[in-house]
Amino acid sequence: MKLALALLLATTSVGTAFAQQSPAETARDSRLSEIIQLIQGGQPQQAVDKLNPLIVEYQAAYPGDTQKLCKVEDYETAAYAALPGGKSATLVEGGWCIALWAKGFAMIDLNQLDGSVLFLERAVTMAPLHPHYLSELGYAYQAQKQWQRSYDLYARAADAAKRESGERQVKSLRRAWFGMAYDLIELGQLDQAEIYLRKCLTLTPDDQKVKDELQYILDEKAKKKAS
Repeated sequence: MKLALALLLATTSVGTAFAQQSPAETARDSRLSEIIQLIQGGQPQQAVDKLNPLIVEYQAAYPGDTQKLCKVEDYETAAYAALPGGKSATLVEGGWCIALWAKGFAMIDLNQLDGSVLFLERAVTMAPLHPHYLSELGYAYQAQKQWQRSYDLYARAADAAKRESGERQVKSLRRAWFGMAYDLIELGQLDQAEIYLRKCLTLTPDDQKVKDELQYILDEKAKKKAS
């Protein structure tokens, strides 16, 4: 989970994507940064206690039943127009999605997986093109052993990562492809899983975790061939 937190912090900056902010938005970003520090410091319950009123505040700041989509990276936000209802959706602070993700993340640390999924699903609904939120929900489904649902989320994350570039894209694709491979192993599709693990190695050639999973597949294939 610490890796997931590091990935989010590397791909999402609180309060920096849109320079012109109201004082209320700036204050919410400041509180959110403090909450992220609590999670980093291994204090998930304290983080949840502070997130609850903050999420309520985000909801109050954007009343109404219209579809709401989070402002994230410029290229993601611009792509919303192509989504069903995207042109008429209300764009809201990206911090709202970070807060939803943070609560889901903290609840996993608190062994409240089912509740965590609800908040991660909300984050994905409001930022449907963000690779990290998609992969995080895929991970949660994986923890619930919902292999196909997890695979579908990771596949969406891999597709969304095509909009990224550089090291950010490498991290997003590696996480998505590895998640897809893990689910495929559980689904008994070893050949397809091997393909995605080898794709991971094109990005991170010295990745021992990927190599271990790949060796597991090769061993399983050898057993089947010998039997």
